[in-house]
Amino acid sequence: MLYQEALRYLYGLINYEKIGFSYSDLKLERMQELMDRLGNPQFRVPTILIAGTKGKGSTSYLLHRFLMAYGFSCGLYSKPHLVTYRERIRINDTFIGGDELGLLVRRIRPVVEEMGRSSPLGKPTYFEVSVALAFLYFLERKVDLAVFEVGLGGRLDATNVSCPDLTAITPVGMDHMDVLGNSVGEIAKEKAGIIRSGIPLVLASQCPEAEKVILEVARLKSAPVTRFEEECFFEILSRDSLGSQLQWEVKSWGRSASLFPLLGDHQVANFLMALLILREWGLDFREHAIEAALTRVSWPGRIQVISNRPLIIFDVAHNRDSFLALRNTLRNYLGIEKSTFLLGFVKGKDVNSIAEVLGGFADSIVVTQPYTPRALMPGNLISLFERVAPTLVVKDPAMAYTFAKDLAVKNGLPLVVAGSFYLARLFEGEINRIFNISEEVELC
Repeated sequence: MLYQEALRYLYGLINYEKIGFSYSDLKLERMQELMDRLGNPQFRVPTILIAGTKGKGSTSYLLHRFLMAYGFSCGLYSKPHLVTYRERIRINDTFIGGDELGLLVRRIRPVVEEMGRSSPLGKPTYFEVSVALAFLYFLERKVDLAVFEVGLGGRLDATNVSCPDLTAITPVGMDHMDVLGNSVGEIAKEKAGIIRSGIPLVLASQCPEAEKVILEVARLKSAPVTRFEEECFFEILSRDSLGSQLQWEVKSWGRSASLFPLLGDHQVANFLMALLILREWGLDFREHAIEAALTRVSWPGRIQVISNRPLIIFDVAHNRDSFLALRNTLRNYLGIEKSTFLLGFVKGKDVNSIAEVLGGFADSIVVTQPYTPRALMPGNLISLFERVAPTLVVKDPAMAYTFAKDLAVKNGLPLVVAGSFYLARLFEGEINRIFNISEEVELC
C-alpha cells in the first residue's frame, strides 16, 4: 500500500490548485529551501527546461523519445497527468513504480513537514514536492539527461530551481491570465524567467509582442538564442488520419522525409522544435534513430481518436490557440466541417475566445463539469456558448458524455471532447491501454 499512502499524502498537499490564488503567492525561495534540505539533487541532474503556452508538453515528450532513440537514459517530468500520477515522472518508456514513488514520498515527507513547522516560507505545495520527487528519482536512477516541462509560467515555477544545460520556449499565447497577466507581453515575461545567463535558448516562432519581450530578456542575460524560423523548414505533402507526410530540414544538421504520426500542423512544428533542441544540445544527425523514434510516438489526449464508429475525438485543448489548432486539424486531417462538442473547463480560462473559435464549426454543444475542484461551473457558460450553437448543460461528466454521444450519432456527426485534462477520466480504459497499465483513475 506504499503507493496509495503516497498518493493520499501528495493529494493532501493540494491547496493552490483547488482554490484561487495570486501568482505572487508562489515562492521560488520555498522550493529552493526544500531542495537545499534534500541536498540539491537538481544540480546533479543534467536538465533541459521547456516552457511555453502551447506545445511545451508535446515538445518535451518528443525530445524525450528522440533522446531515448539516441541511446540515452532520459527522464521526463510532465504535468498534469491524464489517469495516473506516475505519468508525471518517467524514465524512457517506464513510469515511476508505485512502490518507488511510495519510498520517495516516505523519504521527503519529514522534510516537508518540518518546513511546515519551521520555515517562514511555509510548507511546500503539491507541485513543488512533485518536482522535488522527480529530481530525486532521476538522480538515484542516474539518468543521462532529464527533460522538464515547466508548469505555470516560468519565473516562479518550481522547475526553475534547476540548473539547465539548455532552455526552450514554445509559442506563447493567452492562458492563465488570472495569474500570469492580461497581455501576451506580460505572459511572455513570466515564461522568459527560465532564461539563464549564458545558457543557450531555443525559441519557437512567436507573435511579435512575445518575441520582443523574450529576446530582450535573453539579451540582458547574454543568453545565445537559436530561433526556430531561421533554422527549421518543412513542407507537408499530405495529411490524413494517420498523420502527415512531410519533408523537413534542420539547417546545418540534417534533412529527411518522414511520416509523422501525431495529428496537426502544430505537432509538426513541435517535432522540428525537438530536433532543433537535439542539435543545440550537441548531438549529430542520425536519421535511423529519428525514424525509429517516430514509429513509437504515442501521446494520448492530443487529438486522440477514441472511436471510429462513431467517430469520437478527445483533446486536452484548453485555450484559444489550442482550440484553433484543434479546429484546423479536424478539418485538414479528418475532413470534419461540423461537430458535436462536449466541453468542460477549469477556472481562469478565456472561454470567450474559445467560443469565438467554435463559431460556425460546432453544430451543438454540451457543457459539463470536469473532475476537479477547480472546475468552472457549466451553468455559467450556457449563455456564452448559446451564441455559437444550441447548448445544453449536463453537470455529471459521465452522463454528459453519454448524452453528447447519443446526440452526435443522432445527427450523424463526430463528437469532440475538449477543454480540460480533467475530462480524461472519461477515457481511462483507452488511455491505460496505450500506457499498458491497469489501475484505478486518480483524481486531482
